[in-house]
Amino acid sequence: MIRLDNISKQNGSRLILIEASAPLLPGEKIGLVGPNGAGKSTLFRLITGQDQVDEGQILIDKRVSIGFFSQNVGEMAGRSAVAEVMDGAGPVSTVAAELAALGAAMADPDQYDKLDDILERFGEVQTRFEELGGYALEAKAHEVLDGLGFSQEMMDLAGLGFTDILFPNPLI
Repeated sequence: MIRLDNISKQNGSRLILIEASAPLLPGEKIGLVGPNGAGKSTLFRLITGQDQVDEGQILIDKRVSIGFFSQNVGEMAGRSAVAEVMDGAGPVSTVAAELAALGAAMADPDQYDKLDDILERFGEVQTRFEELGGYALEAKAHEVLDGLGFSQEMMDLAGLGFTDILFPNPLI
C-alpha cells in the first residue's frame, strides 16, 4: 500500500499540492488525469522519491516495489513497450540486467580465467531472479499493458511514447 498523508509541495511561489491525501491499495489501477502543469509528474516524483514533499508524508509498504516511466522518452528509442515495462519493474529488472551481464561474461574468452567466480555469482543471481518472479516478468508486462488498453501490436512496436505511468506491485 502507498499512502499520501496531507502532502504539500510548492515550486517557488507556485503551490502544486496542498494537503493531498489518498490511499493507493494493492491491486488498484488508478489514473491520474489533469492539464499540463497540474502536478501529475510532481506527484509521481514524490512517490518514487525523486523529489521530497514540503509537508506531510508518503508512506510506502516495505513489500511494494515501484516501476516508473517518465514522460521523457528519449531513452526508450528503439525499444518496445514490453521491454520498457520490464526494465521499469524495480529490483527484478536490476537483477535481470546483472544476469544478462554475467551471461555475456561467461561467453567472453577474456573472462575464462574468472569463469568459476562468474558461474558462482550467476547461480546466486539466478536464484534471486527466480525469487522475485523474474521468469513471469514478460507475461506480467503484457498483462499490465493489456490492462492499460495497449494492443499486441502496440506492445511490440519500438519507440512508443509514454506519459507518466506508475506501476506499484502487484502489477509489476
